[in-house]
Amino acid sequence: MSLASRSTRTSPSTLTATARALVGGLVGLAGLLAAGGASAQQDDRDAVLAVLDRLFDGMRTNDGDMVRSVFVEGATLISTENDEGDPMTRLIPTDRFAAAVDQATVPWDEPIWEPMVHIRDHLATVWAKYAFYAGEDFVHCGVDTFILARQADGWKIASLADTRQTEDCEMPPDREPGA
Repeated sequence: MSLASRSTRTSPSTLTATARALVGGLVGLAGLLAAGGASAQQDDRDAVLAVLDRLFDGMRTNDGDMVRSVFVEGATLISTENDEGDPMTRLIPTDRFAAAVDQATVPWDEPIWEPMVHIRDHLATVWAKYAFYAGEDFVHCGVDTFILARQADGWKIASLADTRQTEDCEMPPDREPGA
C-alpha cells in the first residue's frame, strides 16, 4: 500500500482530546489577554490619578509652575455655586488660577476621595468628592470633575469643573472641618 492510498483517519477519542486541548489553549490565551488589558487599564488609572496628585501637591506647596504643568494649553476651569440662592458659573483661566496658587499665603489643601475614573483611548474623566482648606481653615466642599487627555508626554487636564458649597458638606473620611 502506497502512502498516497493510506487513510489518515483520526480516532474520535484523539479528536476529542485534541479539541479539548485547543479550546483550553484558547481560553488560557483569552485570559492572558484580558489580564494584560486590565493591567494596562490600571496603569492608565494610576497615571491619571498621579496627575491629580501633582495638581494638589502644587496647591499645597503654593507652586504655580507645578499647577501649570498638569494642564493642556487653553484648559478651562469652571466653578459653579449659589450666589444668594441663584446658580452662578465662573470660568477661570488656568494662568489666573496658577498665579493665585503662587500668591497664596497659606497652603491650599484639597483632599479628594472616592474618585470614579473612566478611561477610553486617550480620554479620561474623574469625578470625586472634595473638601477645600486654606491652611487649617475649612472653606468649602463639593465635587470635582476632571477631563484629561493623553498627550505625547502623558495625561494632562483639559478641563476641571467643581461645585462649591459651605453647608451640608460631606467631609473626607480622615478629616473634619478645622481639623
